[in-house]
Amino acid sequence: LEDNQPIGTTGEIAKGSVITVESDGIYVDIGGKAPGFMPKNECGLGVITNLKERFPKGLQVEVLVTREQNADGIVTISCRALELRKSWEKVQNLAKEGKVIRVKINGFNRGGVTCDFEGLRGFIPRSQLEDGENHQSLVSKTINTAFLEVNPERRKLVLSEKKAAIASRFSELEIGQLIEGEILTIKPYGFFVDLKGVSGLLHHSMVTNGTMRSLREVFQTGESIKALITDLDPSRGRIGLNTALLEGPPGELITDKEKVMQEADERAIKARNSLNKEKVGNQQEDIAINPSS
Repeated sequence: LEDNQPIGTTGEIAKGSVITVESDGIYVDIGGKAPGFMPKNECGLGVITNLKERFPKGLQVEVLVTREQNADGIVTISCRALELRKSWEKVQNLAKEGKVIRVKINGFNRGGVTCDFEGLRGFIPRSQLEDGENHQSLVSKTINTAFLEVNPERRKLVLSEKKAAIASRFSELEIGQLIEGEILTIKPYGFFVDLKGVSGLLHHSMVTNGTMRSLREVFQTGESIKALITDLDPSRGRIGLNTALLEGPPGELITDKEKVMQEADERAIKARNSLNKEKVGNQQEDIAINPSS
């Protein structure tokens, strides 16, 4: 009875060896009462001109079952479908990690440009290109992109050149780093600071250890400042800044801002040591609370 059990349910990965190659496809022994059949157009992601050369008799292959057995016991299998599944899994992992990928533009339409990555068709909207007005000129060029949308069910892969530029800038930053930027705008909750392509938030609670009557008492729009990075979240595009850690006595930024900024590089070293000690202390506390972790 076990020998007659059907082998190969839809969506199952199977391994087997090539039995024979026909003009319309390949027969593979996957352990069932009848071989699996792989149509020619399912043998791979690209165009295969010589099936016999690509799939010699006895070759071990891994395939995906795309249709369960017919009346003759034959199941339909596919190398292409399995490669696509693996491609989507790889792309999903890259997207979760916030990776930047290089793609070659191979076409364009009114809305943007197209490309291929790991055998998948990607689309980059004009609004996500650095030069969306002349997007047709990008054909045959290779550019950096980041992931905007990855949806295997809808076979939708949307990329962004602009997001890649931001991701690249984030890769140059780290917590504890002293960075220089220009005050872009002042909001009730803090300052937005231009950091050469990305913006960071200097929250009002991180400006000074003294008492402010107004944010404008410390910094003005267009002013260049130095601040420490104390929070970094690339996935959400957030950079948290801190100038209070650069102060000596509380409120020094209000009374002697010029001195704080001039000595920022030296003061940042002391502040980083303080941040590292705090980080180690938090880790030890976590271990004490959850010793199994």
